[in-house]
Amino acid sequence: MNFKEMFLDSSRYAASDWTKFISLGILFVLTDFLDRLSLEKSFLDWTWLVFLVWIILFFIQAGYIFRIIEFSVKGHDQLPHFNNLKNLFQHGVKDSVVFTIYLSFPLIFFLIFLIADSSNWTVEVFSNNELLFWVLTAGSLIFFILFQGAILNMAHHEGRFRSAFNFKEIYLRIKRVKIQKFLITCILTGIIIWLLEPFFLEDVAHSIDYPLGAIIDIIIAPYLAILTSRFLGIMDRY
Repeated sequence: MNFKEMFLDSSRYAASDWTKFISLGILFVLTDFLDRLSLEKSFLDWTWLVFLVWIILFFIQAGYIFRIIEFSVKGHDQLPHFNNLKNLFQHGVKDSVVFTIYLSFPLIFFLIFLIADSSNWTVEVFSNNELLFWVLTAGSLIFFILFQGAILNMAHHEGRFRSAFNFKEIYLRIKRVKIQKFLITCILTGIIIWLLEPFFLEDVAHSIDYPLGAIIDIIIAPYLAILTSRFLGIMDRY
């Protein structure tokens, strides 16, 4: 299956079950609504409760996205059910912790560079230093590739946390997919996830009235989340 076929499959898959699609969209809407609510002065006394509900919904949402990857690598061609919310929550927590740990890799590269170049702690270091740019770019790329490989490996091991750091298995899984194919897939999904979903959509949704912003949350955001998750899952199958 080439990239075009994988993309078409993922596009159809994302819209294959509107009940589950809208269910995920509702989670996006609720988390966005609670995020907005936490900024309201009238709810300052209830910030802890709003945050508690927000984080529960966020982890369930993250767990369902992981379940899509898990079902895809196992050969399922239908969207998974929204059942066993405790399991979804647990997977969402593990996925988020793994993401945070892998995110620390490029941050460590960044800190090492700053320490090594502490004598030049100026704005120019951030804006004009070519070495800094390439260090951050390389670190971020390595992080994203390893993170995607870690999530795939978790999907093959029932979501076990330890499997996200079995680097031998992760390397073999990336090698099996073929590094070039894996890299291109990671870049494509990264563009969709990091450029479209968190930045463009969030800015648009927050710059317009909430009802219209909710439409973006309930349709576009879940569609992109399902599409990228499916793309990663079927890449591992073919």
